[in-house]
Amino acid sequence: MATPSDRPSDWLYARIRSAIANTPAATTRTRTRILVALAVVPALTTTVVFIASDWVYGQPAAGLGIDVASPGSAMTILALLVGLALSSTLFALWQARGGLGIAATSLISIAALVVPVYAALTVLQPLHSGAADDVAFTGVAISPWGWRCIFIATIVGASTLAIFAVALRRAVPVAGALRGAALGAAAGAWGGVAVFAFCPSGDLQHLLVGHVLPIALFTVLGAVALTRALQP
Repeated sequence: MATPSDRPSDWLYARIRSAIANTPAATTRTRTRILVALAVVPALTTTVVFIASDWVYGQPAAGLGIDVASPGSAMTILALLVGLALSSTLFALWQARGGLGIAATSLISIAALVVPVYAALTVLQPLHSGAADDVAFTGVAISPWGWRCIFIATIVGASTLAIFAVALRRAVPVAGALRGAALGAAAGAWGGVAVFAFCPSGDLQHLLVGHVLPIALFTVLGAVALTRALQP
């Protein structure tokens, strides 16, 4: 007959306490690293957008200015996308009381919802008419496969994911794969913000491949690559 000490919860807490006891203390507190990450990631995203957009299109944030049907709508969608990226980041990084983070169901929700919400905001009713794909209009050939956008999303997403990994290094004793997936989705969302502000394309194929697909890939990458780095 199982005794109270044989309960799964007792085994789990004993394992957590053992992992914490055997993990060397970090030189910087996790809370401090999280605050630094929250400051650095938006600044990084903005910097990449301004540099890339000025280099390719000769103006900052070309996606918000070239062939935009409604400037007001552009700023509204941008605000919603930043809100999506920021909220997913806050919840994915949240340590909660005891350092165990938010519930597994919430982590699953973040990983599952970021991609469709981003797609709903940017693909269902594109901000641009598609005329911006004409070289005569922009002076630049825009690939229907979104190669530039994939590159920019990768730079922002990979850098952000690395920052998140450092922020929560050895600080996630449970649900490491789920936390990694949520962090990957959040990192991908910041890449999505970057390409939205950078890119003046309204082509459906371009948006799906160059803007939405990288977010899905970073969600998977986070689940696979971050687990070992996050666990004590």
